[in-house]
Amino acid sequence: MKRLLRMILIAAVMTGCTRAQSTSSLPATRGGFSDHPGSIPVLLGLDPVRQDLKLSSLQFALLDSLRSQYKTQARNITAIGMGGEDAAMRAGSDLKSLRKQYNKRALAVLSPSQQDRLRQIERQMLEGALLTSPAEQQLLGLSGPQQQAIAAISKADQAKASSIYNQFNSGKISSFRKDINLRRNQKQTSKQMMAVLDGKQKMNWLVLSGQKMGLPKIKDPDASTKSLFEGY
Repeated sequence: MKRLLRMILIAAVMTGCTRAQSTSSLPATRGGFSDHPGSIPVLLGLDPVRQDLKLSSLQFALLDSLRSQYKTQARNITAIGMGGEDAAMRAGSDLKSLRKQYNKRALAVLSPSQQDRLRQIERQMLEGALLTSPAEQQLLGLSGPQQQAIAAISKADQAKASSIYNQFNSGKISSFRKDINLRRNQKQTSKQMMAVLDGKQKMNWLVLSGQKMGLPKIKDPDASTKSLFEGY
């Protein structure tokens, strides 16, 4: 049960990132990567994360407002991006900029110690997907060939995600099947990226991931799972 919930949480955090990639043909170069590949406002909207960080009522309110604004703007950009190839490329770039802007604003709500813990939670939830982060690559001491391998895997991931969305948009697969295929692709990509690390780097990764975040039980009435699959 815990593993299932963890997969749901990962999918929720990564959806904004995947959708942005699926509408963009940006090259997978190191300079094009973000230190936070997922959506921080969405991540900070998940109850297990909020409980772990011990957020205050004021932080709750600020983060709820940011998440609402982020989702509204992202939906509008995504809708515009359905207007053709050129519109899709612009939407991909706009979504990337929007996520960067709101990630920064959401992080600013946290204290330094909460930001440090959030980074540990990102490692636990996103695993290999976080290895696209330039800061993470520097921290782990990835070599040039390792960085190139991560970029190649990321480029392949973007192509697969784009193909899945094209199948959905053309009516070849259902929304349910689309979500399953995207999660399967995310899991495979994460595993491939983790395999790029050597033994010492994997050990360092485990240490940097900190204490495991406790997940609520599926039957826990206080464990909110609403909005996990909402679009961005």
